[in-house]
Amino acid sequence: MSKQHRIILTAIVFLFVMFIIPIQVKAQNGPIEAEILPSQGSANTTILIRFKTTNASIGDVQKADIFWDNYSIALNRDGLLGADGSYNYNLTVPSQPPLSDIGNHTIRVDSSVFNYGQVSFTFIFTITEFVPSPEYLTLNATYYSLLTNFTDLLGNYNTLLANYSKTSTDYATLLSEYSQLLLDYNSLSANYNSLTANYNALSANYNSLLTNYNKLDVVFSSLQTNYTSLQQSFQSLSSNYNALRTDYDSLDSNYSSLSSSYDSVLGQLAFDRNLNYIFIASTIILAIATFYFATKKPKLNSKTRY
Repeated sequence: MSKQHRIILTAIVFLFVMFIIPIQVKAQNGPIEAEILPSQGSANTTILIRFKTTNASIGDVQKADIFWDNYSIALNRDGLLGADGSYNYNLTVPSQPPLSDIGNHTIRVDSSVFNYGQVSFTFIFTITEFVPSPEYLTLNATYYSLLTNFTDLLGNYNTLLANYSKTSTDYATLLSEYSQLLLDYNSLSANYNSLTANYNALSANYNSLLTNYNKLDVVFSSLQTNYTSLQQSFQSLSSNYNALRTDYDSLDSNYSSLSSSYDSVLGQLAFDRNLNYIFIASTIILAIATFYFATKKPKLNSKTRY
């Protein structure tokens, strides 16, 4: 076996013995004896801090405030009473860095002891090996998963960044169009309000017209019934009219013939009447002349006599 391998083996054995055999460090603070078991170990080592009074008239550290590297890990914590009358406190190494880093860490215990007053104890615990907790392993796996996702997201981000300029230009164009559309919308909104007012007026008129229409519809139905009746009467009258038209044409033809005959007879009657008037007039004139001459003859005779 080489010297290097012997040194490594010796170191492994030393560490093995160190973790198996607790190392005890005692601290004296007045009449109280304090110790830490062990004073070094890994991040998973359970630490025991033990207090025991050496004076029966003085109380023990029954409650304590415990600080790890000035970070509070317990306040007013009750100690566990041991078989030998000591008060014990079990601690675990805080899991979050830097409190769990490899190296020396300060543990301070503050307490108030009966019939003695305030006491403070300081211990040094050395972490020789960092053993990650299951939570840490889970977080580490999550970290690398997130790192992979981050790489993908970074690529997507660069792509999005390249598209941002174009999107920004398109946004400016859309913003301009939006402003114009907003103006058009306001104009349309004003027109809509006007049309709404007109619609309300037209709706009122429509309701009035609908009422009138319903009334007229009743009248129309009545008129339609009368129209049907009149249409039947018209068809009957049309048939009678055709018959009367035929009779009228026949009568008109007879009338024309009679009118011609009447004109002829009327002319003859007029001639006869004129002839009679002449005859009567001649007779009257002759009678008058005869009468006149008849009355004149005696007068002539009388003149002749003288």
